[in-house]
Amino acid sequence: MLKRTLFFGSPGRLFIRDTLLCYGPFDKGAEQEIKSFPVEDIGCVVVEPQQMTLTSRCISALAENNTTLVFCDGSHMPTAQTLPFAGNSLTGKNTAAQLGSSEALKGRLWKQVVRAKITNQARCLRALGIEDKKLPFLADSVKSGDPGNNEAVAARHYFKLLGLDDPFLREREGDPPNNALNYGYALLRAACARALTGSGLLCCAGIHHANQYNAFALADDLMEPYRPFADEMIFSEREFFSVPELGREQKARLLQLLVRDVRVGRELRPLSNALTFTSASLVRCFLKEENDILFPGFP
Repeated sequence: MLKRTLFFGSPGRLFIRDTLLCYGPFDKGAEQEIKSFPVEDIGCVVVEPQQMTLTSRCISALAENNTTLVFCDGSHMPTAQTLPFAGNSLTGKNTAAQLGSSEALKGRLWKQVVRAKITNQARCLRALGIEDKKLPFLADSVKSGDPGNNEAVAARHYFKLLGLDDPFLREREGDPPNNALNYGYALLRAACARALTGSGLLCCAGIHHANQYNAFALADDLMEPYRPFADEMIFSEREFFSVPELGREQKARLLQLLVRDVRVGRELRPLSNALTFTSASLVRCFLKEENDILFPGFP
């Protein structure tokens, strides 16, 4: 089932009534203004205003449903999220296999991640009407663990082509559309963390990303091939190049990233659903039941 993504951009309160997530004004007497949503239908909740109150029961109910709850900072950018302690009944088995995986296996899996990312970057360019032969070559020449750093070489070439006639430098604090990319990538990271937790894996134990201060290393690994879907959405709308600060309309469009169609095998599926296939296939790789991670492609 396709889960809904909810965005709350105005101050208020979130609480649970029966099995419904309810949003309303601070005035508890204004019942006519309360909006409600079935908790079981929600996959992601983005809370933007810092003048928002949430009950502990609300946070607990969303966690039990494995719903990602994303909070934004003072500049309205995603800054934190909640994840449940128990996202899968086989968490113990799956995390044991994850933590016990050999360096050789991690190297092979990272090779697959990098190849899938570069391949999707090439497909993103093609979707934008840009032909390129270098990226397919870089994808085919990735070796276990990516010792040649094909990922970085491809990224520099890729973003140079994405800029077209406008010089573009991918920097976190750079000029637009860097702000839109940051927002889209943050949504992807949150959705990826939700999928991994739902598959019974630890987000802090990556196969390539490794930093003692990074609690989402595995999500950062697995989201790499998904980034080009955000890139294609953003670079296909030149408005993102002229917006110094994202407004509600732009954020609403970026939230559609999680429900856009991607190709998984022979089927078209919403991106958020594709993430569950990718994370589940990663579990089977850790358990040595399969050899390949299932990544999506462009329709």
